[in-house]
Amino acid sequence: MKIVLITGSSRQASNSTYLAKTMLAGLPFTELELKTFTLQPIVDHRHDREWPRVADDYPRLIKQVLTAQVIIFATPIYWYGMSGLMKTFIDRWSESLKLVQGFREGMKGKQVYLVLVGGDRPRKKGQLIEQQFRYICEFLQMNFKAVLIGEANRPLEIKNDQAALQLAAQLGHQLKRDGDQHA
Repeated sequence: MKIVLITGSSRQASNSTYLAKTMLAGLPFTELELKTFTLQPIVDHRHDREWPRVADDYPRLIKQVLTAQVIIFATPIYWYGMSGLMKTFIDRWSESLKLVQGFREGMKGKQVYLVLVGGDRPRKKGQLIEQQFRYICEFLQMNFKAVLIGEANRPLEIKNDQAALQLAAQLGHQLKRDGDQHA
């Protein structure tokens, strides 16, 4: 079972990345750290005859995602939404729907986990992001498995959220069991 972790934090000592990696402890995965790639913002050409190709790292990233069975999205909660890096990446999926043959079929059935971390009542305020990801999964017929929300603000403060760390470990064990069943 191939797992891809997509991290959307701009911070070096990222709470959301730490929590996601806690969940994935002992499991093989590929990390796509969005801040290390060049991603251009979407220019909507859905209703044009052609969609011009953009010279950036997006095609390489989406190929990795298409080969995965499990996708973990990890993002801080910035201004009550996902990070701009994550939003830009997902916005580019409109391009893939038009340019990547089999994109919709390739996304269908993928297992999706969402990891969110914020410092201002994230379990309440992260619900909007969770709902957004549920709609994204519904649209592409992906399987939204779980959301993991932690509370932290300062770098690596997530280490103090024992409830989130415990849930991360539980989700990781479930992922491992699921992977063992499919092996």
